[in-house]
Amino acid sequence: MKITVLGRGNAGCLTALHYGFYTRNRKDISIELIYNPDIPTERVGQATQLSPPKLLWDALGINFYNNPIEATPKYGILYENWGKKNHKFFHAFPGYEAGLHYCPNNLQETILKSGYFDVQEKHIDNYEQIDSDYIFDCRGKPRDNWDDYHLLTNPLNSVILGEGKSKDSNQNYTRAVATPDGWTFVIPNTTQTTSYGYLYNDGITSTKEASDNFNELFNLAEQGIYLEEKVDNFKFQQYVAKSPIIDDRIILGGNRLFFLEPLESTAIECYLHWARRNWSWIMDGATNPTSNTEYIHNYTNQLQNFIMWHYMYGSKYDTPFWEAAGKLKFKDSRFDSILKHAKKHTIVDLQEQLGRGTGDNYAQQWEAFNFKNWYDGMTSEKKNK
Repeated sequence: MKITVLGRGNAGCLTALHYGFYTRNRKDISIELIYNPDIPTERVGQATQLSPPKLLWDALGINFYNNPIEATPKYGILYENWGKKNHKFFHAFPGYEAGLHYCPNNLQETILKSGYFDVQEKHIDNYEQIDSDYIFDCRGKPRDNWDDYHLLTNPLNSVILGEGKSKDSNQNYTRAVATPDGWTFVIPNTTQTTSYGYLYNDGITSTKEASDNFNELFNLAEQGIYLEEKVDNFKFQQYVAKSPIIDDRIILGGNRLFFLEPLESTAIECYLHWARRNWSWIMDGATNPTSNTEYIHNYTNQLQNFIMWHYMYGSKYDTPFWEAAGKLKFKDSRFDSILKHAKKHTIVDLQEQLGRGTGDNYAQQWEAFNFKNWYDGMTSEKKNK
């Protein structure tokens, strides 16, 4: 069997690493990654949940001591200015485990040199050029043709990105800072740099207004960040492919598969979930393209809902953006059931229930503990002002 992964972004590299590492002793399986060297890598820092660190540790021995990618630990998310009750509250990972903050280029270069799969630089115009049993197409977002995609619901559609050449040595978490126009991530993506992303809706806030507010709220000039020179501004859609598996052979991955804003750092986690799900089809025959398609549509719908829920409690700002965001609604009996369970128990009780196999999770990653943490942060006065 031969498996080809197209694209050297986060999704392509992690998919190739997953399949290459877990088939490393299989002489009958070969894995290759093909990428176009003319396409630049992403520069903005990114964050993960818990699955990627485990894969990097198992396959590459990477940890916070042996750290060639200069990653920093992520013990959770510090929410600032969200809701009406608390100026700040911390959403920790269960068990106080850690995810990663990282620079994409550092991660990708390290994985490409791992030796678990072959690497080729090549321009691919169509799938007929590839002689493989299965192809994972992870070559980035579609090019303005949305007929093949379901659009997801979210109040944001634009972001201004910037990078500061410094890092708060005490920041071992992602900051998610609510602003008048949306929210901003602050990620210590390496031991020396910090990435910023000012997210907003350009139907409500102009790019000029967003840029001015970004400068004012985060004192960008003091950090050597100048919008006209060092900050990228772009629009985005949020979507999932209608047909994520084509002809029982071509599997869409990464932003070719789906995209959703980064509030809960769901992207990398989703890529690995999808790789594992298709492993159960390709390697084990336990699933099939039809069931996997249903799975990913349900999975991304739950991601959409959980993130949408964050906006329903508003922020300290009474602005047109937050008024519009607060009106978003969804219906999901599974979500309602988990939230109801969370409200009945203390955070300590729910911590003890984690991982017991009760099936009470949402989008394969959030249990009642996570629901309780956010709900309490939005509805209860906290001592950590």
